[in-house]
Amino acid sequence: MPITPKCCMAIAFAFFALMVAIGAIPGEATALSAMVPDKLLHFTAYASLSGLIYSGLTGRPLSRAVRTLLAIALLGGLDETIQSFMPYRSADWADWEFDMLAALTCVVVLTPLHTLSAVKARRLHGS
Repeated sequence: MPITPKCCMAIAFAFFALMVAIGAIPGEATALSAMVPDKLLHFTAYASLSGLIYSGLTGRPLSRAVRTLLAIALLGGLDETIQSFMPYRSADWADWEFDMLAALTCVVVLTPLHTLSAVKARRLHGS
């Protein structure tokens, strides 16, 4: 059974909620950053989130890419804003920049792949 765009979007938002929840546990973000560099955690998490969002959107590949970048800009900003209200956390806008770098990397890879697969599908079906 194929994974639908709606399912991808639901997984994306559940994943984002999980990231925020883990970050809200006192000491948890610090413990994770002790194991894996903070910027690598951000890049990996937001690249995964970007792939899920891109897959959850419909429309032309470029439109999906732009909407994915906008979604990550908002979600990454929301994440950092939430952290700024926690006494044991602080907002780091360099984290947001890594979130955006991850999203950009993801859409730069996915957009041409999606475009090529759409072209192949049209050729295969004679359209």
